Amino acid sequence: MEWTALVATLVGAVIGVGSTLVTERVSWRRNASEQDREALRTTAAQFLEALTEARDTISDASRSEHLPVDERAQLARAAFLTYGVHAKQYQLELLATPEVAECTRDAAHQLVLYRDAVTAGHLRDAPECAQARRMFREARQKLMGAMRASLVRP
Repeated sequence: MEWTALVATLVGAVIGVGSTLVTERVSWRRNASEQDREALRTTAAQFLEALTEARDTISDASRSEHLPVDERAQLARAAFLTYGVHAKQYQLELLATPEVAECTRDAAHQLVLYRDAVTAGHLRDAPECAQARRMFREARQKLMGAMRASLVRP
């Protein structure tokens, strides 16, 4: 056997193995990216769910005119712990882009301000509650827009 045939065979094998490795690497990167996106999607949905549940609880407390102020305040305060808002916020901030993380903090902060208006004794129709609810809704909408943008495939 000639040495040129041996070299050609060796070069062909190197090219074949190299192209297989490159293909595997591209496939691995695509799968890893999809797994990261799915983890972000799941964590974002869990945070939005916690925000919504806490907001509903705070809103219910603000409508409970028959309850004493301290009981309404206790219900509103418990909303964050009951639904794990801060824990889910931190989880999302670890996975999210800087823009989504900033919007996450803002939405949680606006919900805290709504809770604080209720714990201060204001009922749902009070200007303080209405303003806090509006600011929370705006922050949540901005967050959802940032989440959608970050979940778009490149």
